[in-house]
Amino acid sequence: MTTVPHPGATWTAWYLFGLGLTAGPDVHRPSEFSALLASTLSDVWGRSVVDAGSGAGLITIAALSAGARHVIALDRDPDALRDTATNVERLLGPPARDRLSLWQADFTQLDVLDADVLAVNPPQRPAELLADVEPEFLHLHEGGGRDGLDGLRLILTHARCHEVRTTLADVLPLTALQRTPRRLTTTTLPMHPAWRPLIGGDESKVSIWAFDRR
Repeated sequence: MTTVPHPGATWTAWYLFGLGLTAGPDVHRPSEFSALLASTLSDVWGRSVVDAGSGAGLITIAALSAGARHVIALDRDPDALRDTATNVERLLGPPARDRLSLWQADFTQLDVLDADVLAVNPPQRPAELLADVEPEFLHLHEGGGRDGLDGLRLILTHARCHEVRTTLADVLPLTALQRTPRRLTTTTLPMHPAWRPLIGGDESKVSIWAFDRR
């Protein structure tokens, strides 16, 4: 049986773990960005967490294994929610599944949730990069808009959680959001080839930021 990394394990451990999750053909498999986000969730014991865009459930599993009181996995794809539930029960067992709720919804519906932490790896590839994304994965990466930040803007507009914790490639213009978040961690990650026109290589710095509720 696959061993769930301990809370606060490195992003590499979470990424390798994510490779073994059940995921349907159209479900977002955990990326290096998601793995970095998972590595920051060791502080959610006893807290309520929203996994916004759950995909196969890596963030949900990280939060539950760190002792989150309740996790709401939100995704517009019902197959993703089924995979999330399957992976939680298979890897953490029925008691963890009892602390998980599933909600088929999109980011515009976040305003009804009042949780402690919303964790998200939003689509953030600027529109100019989408031509180099494989067609079968394009639907997973649309929504960043001209500067790559439209997905996060949508979340920040609708979220009512006390903290929004998000991935963000450092090459994107954070100051355009006109918000001052807290940087939780930064590391260099391998990047999809579609990013090359912006970063000029195969790796770039990616950070996890926390936006506190105004």
